[in-house]
Amino acid sequence: MNGEESRGGTGEGELDPVRRAAFAQELMRALAAHCPGSRAELRGSLAQGTADAYSDIDLAWTVPGDRFDACLALVREVLEAVRPLDSLRTDPESRNSRERRLVFAAFRGLPLFWRVDLEIAASPAARGEGHFAAHGDDWSPYASALANAVAATKAVLRGQPQNAQGLLERGLRRAGAPDGPSGRWFDDICRLAETAAVREPGLSPLADRVLRLAGSHLVQLLWWTFPTGLREQVDELVLAGRDIQAVHAMRESGIEPRPDLRMCMDVLTGRHRALADRMPSPPRHDVDTLAAAAGALPRDPVAVEAVWDGDTRGWIVVLTAVLARPWESVALADFRIGAAGTGEAARTGRELAERLGVPFRFAGPDQPDEDAPRWWDARH
Repeated sequence: MNGEESRGGTGEGELDPVRRAAFAQELMRALAAHCPGSRAELRGSLAQGTADAYSDIDLAWTVPGDRFDACLALVREVLEAVRPLDSLRTDPESRNSRERRLVFAAFRGLPLFWRVDLEIAASPAARGEGHFAAHGDDWSPYASALANAVAATKAVLRGQPQNAQGLLERGLRRAGAPDGPSGRWFDDICRLAETAAVREPGLSPLADRVLRLAGSHLVQLLWWTFPTGLREQVDELVLAGRDIQAVHAMRESGIEPRPDLRMCMDVLTGRHRALADRMPSPPRHDVDTLAAAAGALPRDPVAVEAVWDGDTRGWIVVLTAVLARPWESVALADFRIGAAGTGEAARTGRELAERLGVPFRFAGPDQPDEDAPRWWDARH
């Protein structure tokens, strides 16, 4: 679901790194412009060039010590001028520091994964007692629990189930949930979000975003719910072209509730994408080889016909040699239909028919139809 706008316009699925980089630059320009003599820069994975699509935005804003309080007072206003905020919270551990404060900002219309962690540092250290707090929402254990839910989702998607387990344990504990993680990632993340919203109703809009986030990644969360041995088995079956067996293995895995057929098919599609660089290359069908195969048939073909077929992965066009007396169709090659459509199958079929000196027929090149009339039907 990556690249798709989630329901409600929250952008949970739109994980375009270019968009994130542009937004980070816009934030840095706004911060630096607000306070002459200050410096805003990237930190963390974005600065190191190791970020992935799920990475958040770590920023450091270094301000003159005598402007520290003023910058803290207006940080919400500065950030809001770039994009409306959903929440702005101050890290309680740095809440009274005269040297640094850490604030966490979630912006409307941006993925929850792209939280902005902004460190505001005074250089030199600000004078006076540390009593002035950044203008943000009050910190609460339930807001922290929701942050754990987002971080756990990110960890699962990155293939880090042990990290996700720890994040969920802490989040469920903070939210006061009676039970710990069950290992069913989607269910646990949703339970954590719902519990936090019950404990602090004002967090319901944020909890709803977390629920939508989990829903937009349901297929990946289900995949990582499967035991390691099953995931390895499914990938082996996919690489061997045994899609039906892979789906059966997922459905009979013992996971409760039992995953339905449609969900398993979605997981299968995801595994095909993930394993694309390891999948066997599709056979190249040269006309010489196909003509030799047709010449070895017990009777000379009277036509070359393209017909539709399909399997769990999608539509296939099969090139067949049509034999007469009695009518018979012998498959010579198949073409899985992807972005290029039926062009290669039709082109190869026409070249083969010309080589054999027989007609070529493709009853429905623009629309899959397994029940289209065959060559012999059209002859009567």
